[in-house]
Amino acid sequence: MAQVGAATGVKDRVRTINFYELVRWENASVNERMDHADWDGILGTIKEAPLRERVHTGPTRTLIGEVLSVDGELHLKLMLVRDEDAWLDVYNPEAQSLTELDLDDVERLVETSIVAFLSFGNIFGIIQGSTTAPTPTALVEWMSGLRLFGEGVILEAQALVSHEAQELIRRSAEATQIEVKMHTNQADALQRRGSKLSDILRTVKEEYGPMTVTVILSASKARDQTDGREAIHKEAGIIADASDNNEVAKAKAKLIFFDPDETSHSQEVDFAKQKITAKRKIATTAEDGSPIRNTSAVRAILQVAQENAEELKAIVDVT
Repeated sequence: MAQVGAATGVKDRVRTINFYELVRWENASVNERMDHADWDGILGTIKEAPLRERVHTGPTRTLIGEVLSVDGELHLKLMLVRDEDAWLDVYNPEAQSLTELDLDDVERLVETSIVAFLSFGNIFGIIQGSTTAPTPTALVEWMSGLRLFGEGVILEAQALVSHEAQELIRRSAEATQIEVKMHTNQADALQRRGSKLSDILRTVKEEYGPMTVTVILSASKARDQTDGREAIHKEAGIIADASDNNEVAKAKAKLIFFDPDETSHSQEVDFAKQKITAKRKIATTAEDGSPIRNTSAVRAILQVAQENAEELKAIVDVT
């Protein structure tokens, strides 16, 4: 007779996989692609580091990194502390790992995301364990806090918008409209990208407090509106790069294309829906009841990456 509460098989949960490129900012308005980092070496060093060297405590959150070995490759388990007071009660800077702390249940103390690094283009895939688990922005904060790329290096995780969408922006000459939905807290991030919408967000926040704002910029097709259409087109390119759900919830543009005979036509592009994402069932419990979700998550990310390798390489210009 089966014992009540005993494991009855593998339990699956559907999770979304998102892909990002890690880029470096050279100055306040220009970022550039880095040479592909030696992620195996970086993660190998982190794996051997004591716990205190894998913990970053920022102004608003504490983040902890733990290196995973899956099928002979190293990846990352990034954790966000849920309760700062509870964490301070158990944290020992001399500990080598979380397992040495006096914890009844680690999962109750932290929210977890799994990050898998690809072998090209500084691309990583991420699966958040929940909506409040660490985001790509948290990953960048953790990396910067640990100074993985040196002192003063400004990093950013850039959502991978499809190569098709990038080509549409490149081939188009102007844009008559852009519609963006974002939170006022993203003003600094957008300013760093060179977006003038950051000023609008700051004004709204100063007058009304933090909130989500929808901005629609429209210009007519009249000849005297060329400057306006070109400005909106530039903004569309910036917003496309920032179309991560954590920064921009909605990002649409009406692009204008000029044909060889000088006639024009327009096309609407939804950048938020052009991101490289996939949903997969992640095994959270094995047949014997042991947790295997970390391994399952890494394998799911790498499988989707393999399925979309050609597209991902095109986006980051890797042959």
